[in-house]
Amino acid sequence: MKSTRLPGKILLPLPLNGGKPLLLWILDELKKSRYIPEIWVATSKNKENDVLAKFCEAKSIHCFRGEEEDVLSRFLSITEDRQYDVVVRLTADNPLIDISILDKCIEHHIQKKNDYTSTKNLPLGMNFEVISAKTLLSTKEEGLEEAEREHVTLYIKNTDSYKRENYTPLVPKELKKLRLTVDYPSDLLVISTLLGLYNDEKGITGVSLVEEVFKKYPFIFEVNLSNVQKKQFKDKEQEIKHAIEVLKSLELFGAAGILEQYEEKNSL
Repeated sequence: MKSTRLPGKILLPLPLNGGKPLLLWILDELKKSRYIPEIWVATSKNKENDVLAKFCEAKSIHCFRGEEEDVLSRFLSITEDRQYDVVVRLTADNPLIDISILDKCIEHHIQKKNDYTSTKNLPLGMNFEVISAKTLLSTKEEGLEEAEREHVTLYIKNTDSYKRENYTPLVPKELKKLRLTVDYPSDLLVISTLLGLYNDEKGITGVSLVEEVFKKYPFIFEVNLSNVQKKQFKDKEQEIKHAIEVLKSLELFGAAGILEQYEEKNSL
């Protein structure tokens, strides 16, 4: 609920004219999965999340409240207490879920005996992560840095001793560039338009929904393409490369050139 760009976004209605809360879209979709026996909302103890806890209670959804910055500790506490085998991580500002892809990814993760599996090839905001509970709990023994405790899977993704794999579903290539997360007001407008055309009875959900709307109204997805997405970086060099890409996308070529010179000088 503490989002700086769009406060309270996860309980805003979608579509905007009286639709159900953003978070409820996620919860309702997840209930359709054949692999997910329990759903948890893992939030912080901060006062602004009291309303979120009440919402979960009213919807009979498990809610765990832990540290604000140490997000990993919330996942560890739930996983250890419930003795799960596999944990699926989704974020509460991504209401578009393709359950068919989700179930196939979980099945793939289990069959391959992976430590960590993440989707690739989907529009931004439709990806998710599947983690072995044993792998997740193993991070308790590591001396993790602050960033690795804030970003739940950062350590796992950057540690070669884990068996990691991308699950890459086939989707139309023109959909990959789309931005379907909710971080800015313009993102909310795009998602609101999409979910206004959602039709579960006809199977127009998930990737099918995105594809159908893109074919009919491609201009809708231009509304938020210039928004900058927050990312996790392994090191300063990786962050600089991303900064150069962002600056060029905004046609700030002079500033991008300065960073490129810096990068070249420090790589010698």
